[in-house]
Amino acid sequence: MRLMRLWLWTAPLAMLALAALFGWLAVDEGKWGLLVAMALLALVAVGLFVVQWRLLRAYGGSEGQGGNDG
Repeated sequence: MRLMRLWLWTAPLAMLALAALFGWLAVDEGKWGLLVAMALLALVAVGLFVVQWRLLRAYGGSEGQGGNDG
């Protein structure tokens, strides 16, 4: 369960960080289409983060109640 939590937290945050990095590079080079694509990717990353956070709150709350975390 801990590995799954780690994956569900870090994957959208890594997507957001990479979108910000490539967005900054796109602005630096004047590639506005790439900037728009990176802004959309950042929105998807934030949405994914929120959905996974809500799922973990709803279904991952068995810690301390005899859950088998390993």
